[in-house]
Amino acid sequence: MHRARALVLGCLLVAGAATAAPVVQLPEGGRAVEVIPKGVLCGPVRGGWVLEGRTLKPPTRAEENSRTLELKVADDEAGCATATDTVVVVATGPFPRIDSASTTFYPDDGRLELKGTGLKNVAIAWSGTPRGEDPKTASLDGEDACLEPNAPNECAVPLTPGLPTDATLSWVPPYGRRGAGVSTYDANGRFLDDEYFRLRPGRTVLTRPLVQSSGVDLSKGPGYASVTHSEAVASVDCGTARCEVTEGAVSIRNVPGLNPTVTLRLRLVPRVFFAKGDALETSVTETLPVLACPLTAVEGTVLRDAEDSGLVMRLDPACAHDPRGLMWTVNGARVRVERVVKAQDGTYVLLRTSGTNEPQVTVTAITSRVDGTVVASETADTKPVPDPRATLELPGHGTIDFVPTNRPAEVTVASNGGLGRFVLRPLGGAYTVTTRESATLIQGEATAGGFVSLRFGYRLPTLPAELATSDLFLTNERVQRAVREASVPTNVENLVEFICADKEGNDEKLTPSRPHRVDYAMRNTCRVIIHRERLTPEEGNQEITLRITVTKSDNSTRGESSVDQRLFLRPKGEVRVIPVQGNLGQYDRILVQVAHVADESRYALSTVDRTGLPSAQWTAIVRGGMFRLYTMATIPAGLYRATQPTGQLAINFGVLSRLALLNNEGQERLLGIELGLMGLGLVPQSGDIQFPPTLAAVLGLGLRVPIGPGAAVGAQAWIAREFRGDITRRTNGDPNTDTVVPSSKWSFIFGPSISVGNVGFNL
Repeated sequence: MHRARALVLGCLLVAGAATAAPVVQLPEGGRAVEVIPKGVLCGPVRGGWVLEGRTLKPPTRAEENSRTLELKVADDEAGCATATDTVVVVATGPFPRIDSASTTFYPDDGRLELKGTGLKNVAIAWSGTPRGEDPKTASLDGEDACLEPNAPNECAVPLTPGLPTDATLSWVPPYGRRGAGVSTYDANGRFLDDEYFRLRPGRTVLTRPLVQSSGVDLSKGPGYASVTHSEAVASVDCGTARCEVTEGAVSIRNVPGLNPTVTLRLRLVPRVFFAKGDALETSVTETLPVLACPLTAVEGTVLRDAEDSGLVMRLDPACAHDPRGLMWTVNGARVRVERVVKAQDGTYVLLRTSGTNEPQVTVTAITSRVDGTVVASETADTKPVPDPRATLELPGHGTIDFVPTNRPAEVTVASNGGLGRFVLRPLGGAYTVTTRESATLIQGEATAGGFVSLRFGYRLPTLPAELATSDLFLTNERVQRAVREASVPTNVENLVEFICADKEGNDEKLTPSRPHRVDYAMRNTCRVIIHRERLTPEEGNQEITLRITVTKSDNSTRGESSVDQRLFLRPKGEVRVIPVQGNLGQYDRILVQVAHVADESRYALSTVDRTGLPSAQWTAIVRGGMFRLYTMATIPAGLYRATQPTGQLAINFGVLSRLALLNNEGQERLLGIELGLMGLGLVPQSGDIQFPPTLAAVLGLGLRVPIGPGAAVGAQAWIAREFRGDITRRTNGDPNTDTVVPSSKWSFIFGPSISVGNVGFNL
């Protein structure tokens, strides 16, 4: 059977392609038909054909070898010998009677079930293009014949699978032809056009799934669900969504809801049915998931309890939507798109929200209010907003708890959690922020005062491009800091100078912490100079104490020369000169001390290194003589007379002049030469020898140790010239004993003493 079908089709194709001559088809046993409009047909004819001029009658029953004839056409019979024009006549089989209402077309299976009589050798031609395909490349044309009917009135003709339901189907009489240049007549000799042979099946049955898509992709705009036979769909209903039948698909838009599905209800055109088992249905229902753009919330950006916060979402690279053209909502509230950054792993969108206190947020991207199609949605857990913790530090001076107005302070910021970091933001009218060598510096404005809370922006460094420098939210520090001047204790040696003139009268700047000597003649040139002009605004106001103390050589204080002042120094002030007052004497010690006032409310003092505030002192001594000659009162409690007769001299008193060598500090050496008058033995002794009280001139050496201003204890050894009477002896009433003791007026005495007074001068 298959071999015979192939043979018939081959004959039809070869016959159709072998000649370009016109073809006239006449059914067997039909009436005569005028084949050509003018001229004559040149014979002879055979096989039962009857020729009369231009008229030709087909045979009652055509033989296979004479079913098709090629006849010459001439203007008259005389021209038949040389005629070149031809015409092909075909005797077809009897025309079938096809019951179109009972005929069923199976386009998916490639089958046409014919119903009628005389179906044997009837050919079926088809032509059509599947919807959505290019007609130039996807046109499906063909022809096949019914060689052996399945039953007397039924025949299944194979077609090309995948034909559209509205494909052009035509029947061709047995052994007939179709195409351009083919004219067909019926048994009554009537001309039949192509519409006569058009076959319209009573039923078209679809056997393959009508909807081919497994989901509706909204990531690139309106979604499309592919359908195998869009031409068979009369209408489509998508519920609340909007659907339209297009070429080869159903377009879907305005899909509302989160994570939605869309249900398609496709109603088929009349006479088209969908085979569902043994039942034939006129509508098809299909539920498809909506495939939206993959959307991800960037970790660390979904924060809770942050006002005016930024939320960063990442769209998959496959999503073709422009984020700025979408309408974004967070928990149903509309938000604006602040920034869009395209990266290799997707498109990052910074959404500016009003903040939320919910444990979760649902972010939705919709095409528009009118369309309302959800193209992306994501639900993410929120994280508590971190708090900034800032530390202010003056480089080299430790941490501070205020914002300085005269110099920048370095800010170190940490947080109590989160993946991001806090960045100090400037606050107009309060402070400015600068960056120097990766360090953040803050400085209060000169006109600012009172208290301020530092403002910080929260950023996520792992975000791409400029999003890494975008503030996700702004927050204020929970504490307030004073805005005031920062006074940094400066080195007082730069502010204070101690100057005295040298022996030529030229000013000499004395170095602190070293001893200096001032010529006696220039003793009144010493002065302290306060250089307020050297104080910079960055150092701030300074409060110092100035002490000038002048000590005499005996360690007593010269009161008229003393100064004790508390000075408040402002930057860029005038120079102030403070002279050392009083009439200084030899070996007067000048001590100048300058120190900062230890006031933590004023100064930025380090909490780590608290060794003390900067201070300085200067020391100068007025030059004097090498010797000192002075007078003092001396009270030797007991002197021992070493010359015969020897003995103890009790209670002595006198006035001495002492010549002592002075050291570099104006202090006298321990040993000195003494000369004076002494009253000796002012209290009689109870021994055998009676020393009479006497006045004596003494000369000798004395060793003195000062015990206080003008007082000293010591020991001395003198040679004395006594102005007295005789030294007597007790006789106890013995008349034979001589009462006068032989003695010299010169004697050597020594012993301890206490001296008071220091009236004299230096040599």
